[in-house]
Amino acid sequence: MSYSQTRRRSGPTGLILVLLALVAILGLLTGFLTHLLVSRATVSAHGQPTSTQNPAATATNTSTPVPVTGITGTATTGTATGQFVLSVSISPKAMTPGQQITITVRAFTPDTHTPVSGLSCVLRAPSDGSPALFTSWPPAQTTDDSGSATWTLTAPREAPGTYEVEAFAQTTKWSFKLDSSAQLRAG
Repeated sequence: MSYSQTRRRSGPTGLILVLLALVAILGLLTGFLTHLLVSRATVSAHGQPTSTQNPAATATNTSTPVPVTGITGTATTGTATGQFVLSVSISPKAMTPGQQITITVRAFTPDTHTPVSGLSCVLRAPSDGSPALFTSWPPAQTTDDSGSATWTLTAPREAPGTYEVEAFAQTTKWSFKLDSSAQLRAG
């Protein structure tokens, strides 16, 4: 058997290995691109800062308030300016209809994590179309010296499921929104 005959016999095996390597590389690339697109979609739906084009715009809430059993945040009269980010916590995360819940929004600077006081924050239905925890929303709260705005509310009488709350705040040049979810259990 000559070298050229041996080379021909291994040719299809080599070609198959090259094709398998190409398929593997394409699979990895597809997975990477899918992850990148899904990550960007999640960020834009849950916390992407947005620049405000209308400097006269302010955060307002014109909906009917949810029954409030006591507001635990102390509002200040400070003036918030510049960039900020929000965090949102709902406690407890799993609740039954009629149970008291606490929603806390914290505002802080993105670079130093310094609390932002005097920022008017609203709770509202998620802008991405997710099921909203409430059908009517409490009045806006202003962040206190620790950068917190807190609402103590009553869990609604809705069907069991996962519901969301969107926190929103803006200054004359910057706005930020962030969703948080909670589980409503059968009462």
